[in-house]
Amino acid sequence: MTHELRFLERLRQSVASLLHAPLSLVGLYAERETPREQYALTLREPYPVVEARLHRLGFVRNLVSSLKYRDYETPPQTTVASWVRYPEGPLESDDQLHLALYAGADRSTTDVYAHWEPSWIRHPIRHYRATDVDAEEGIRRVRSLFEAADIEYAVLPAEQRIGGDAAATAGPPLK
Repeated sequence: MTHELRFLERLRQSVASLLHAPLSLVGLYAERETPREQYALTLREPYPVVEARLHRLGFVRNLVSSLKYRDYETPPQTTVASWVRYPEGPLESDDQLHLALYAGADRSTTDVYAHWEPSWIRHPIRHYRATDVDAEEGIRRVRSLFEAADIEYAVLPAEQRIGGDAAATAGPPLK
């Protein structure tokens, strides 16, 4: 289950942090900033609950993903997990829906960032170069999946979601 993979997620984060500096010397990376335009939604649930929902929706942990962080007007924050969904299965899908989860300030909410990109399994070089990343399509797809599953979410301005969980209670959820 998802809780059994949290150790591997922490290991992935540690390894990516260690590898980033040497890789950057040769023009490669193991860490990347999550662009603001990839923000998809905020769930009023802690990330362990969100992860269980993602698992039921056909997502799997993406343990080979580069480490994502958001570094806006606040101290940098690293993702709590990376998840991916392959519409036609991992070996058949040319593209994948990639989600980065960020925990709210008191861990009672979860911000979801999304993008649609070439599958790292089928197109590893195109995936790594990140030239065909489509934030709008990723956002559209994750919202559509959540709406079809009757999962309520909110779309909050950056100053509210990054400002902490107290701000995340403002405004009605969208469905």
